[in-house]
Amino acid sequence: MLQSQIINVLPHRIIASLWAKQETRISLSHLSKLNTLNEQQPAATTPAFICNELPTRYTHMLRLLSTLSPEALQSPIIRHVAHSYLRDICTLLHPSLKETSPKAFTNVLSDLRQRQTTNLIRLKYALLSSSSTNTTTLLDNINTIGTGIYLLLDQYVSFDSNQNDHAQPIRPEQIAHEAVSDARHTLSTAFNTKIPTIEIIEKDMPREPITYIPSVLHRILYETSLLALKPHVLGPKASGWLDWLRRDFRRQRPTLSMRLFGGPTSIGFRLESTEQLITTDLVHDIPRDLLGIPSCPSVLSTILDDRSPMLHTTLLTGWRAAKQLASHWGGHLDHVSADGLGSTLYLALDRDPSLVERYPTSFVKASEQLLRQQGRLSAIGVTSVQAAAVQLDAFLYAISDQPQTWYERQSHHHSVSLMAAVGNT
Repeated sequence: MLQSQIINVLPHRIIASLWAKQETRISLSHLSKLNTLNEQQPAATTPAFICNELPTRYTHMLRLLSTLSPEALQSPIIRHVAHSYLRDICTLLHPSLKETSPKAFTNVLSDLRQRQTTNLIRLKYALLSSSSTNTTTLLDNINTIGTGIYLLLDQYVSFDSNQNDHAQPIRPEQIAHEAVSDARHTLSTAFNTKIPTIEIIEKDMPREPITYIPSVLHRILYETSLLALKPHVLGPKASGWLDWLRRDFRRQRPTLSMRLFGGPTSIGFRLESTEQLITTDLVHDIPRDLLGIPSCPSVLSTILDDRSPMLHTTLLTGWRAAKQLASHWGGHLDHVSADGLGSTLYLALDRDPSLVERYPTSFVKASEQLLRQQGRLSAIGVTSVQAAAVQLDAFLYAISDQPQTWYERQSHHHSVSLMAAVGNT
């Protein structure tokens, strides 16, 4: 099998060092151009940085997966995702990648972005089918690292294709109007009904722009608008004259409003609604459309990867995705909702573009869990690289095709190993 071939030719010493290596956290300033006349790529989107940084982050994703039970690691989806990450690590470590043409490099990163999207959706399907109490924490950590990987890839592809979606000074009020309009249009198309308006109040918003990624801010405000609008469309029907009177009273006044405000250090958005939020929209879930139907079951196929461009938008849908995006660079998204009192959604963003991204830090204890279950904790050596090598071998054993025998490390020439793992593509 291809998975066995990848495992057998892995450059173990290099991947073990990545297992123990710390990530390089980036900020919005690393993703933005120094000035509008400078055509040089931002520091965090250069091929050299991406080829050095992404293997570390992919390995951290594997470290998170290593905290699953041996039974969970033998599930087809988890194994397929793990092998996909191992192959992508080999792709990025291959010496020829840095020397390839810009167009070919962009094609490789576009493929990596597509696989990252597919893998994150697959992990949601796999982990949410488990009844483990640690699923929420694990998914939050996976989404934190996974979102950082996706944004790094997306920013490179965006800059290279001149999509003008890199980190840049933007007007938040303009993004807010576009996000609200798009959310109302989406609901109107899906349910073929009149959608309430959201009154946008800008009088407390300073006119200074904020450095941010336009599509990320749009996605956050779009998802929060959908969340607030859905109860008005899918809410309970009136059952008596008192309910009809109450609903008629609500129609006579603005039922939703978004207030924009801010100062020299931060900006805020407060979205208020007279309806209580739908509780099932606030928890981890597989991607679904507005009717609640799973929107991308094709990703469960382990034969062919789904190449649909809609997967990118599907990955970032829902309250949990919006909350993750908001907190990635020091922001905060929260809500208060109660029956009879309505709901309030609050988004705060810092103006400082030098704030580094959020990243999980509890790797050591988590990655030792698998070794405890296998009774190999005493095999950890003196140095962190030695410990990482043992943890890596334990993980490779857990996802191998033949878990009856321990996986033994073999020495391989790194260039040959990478060539065999990546193939001729």
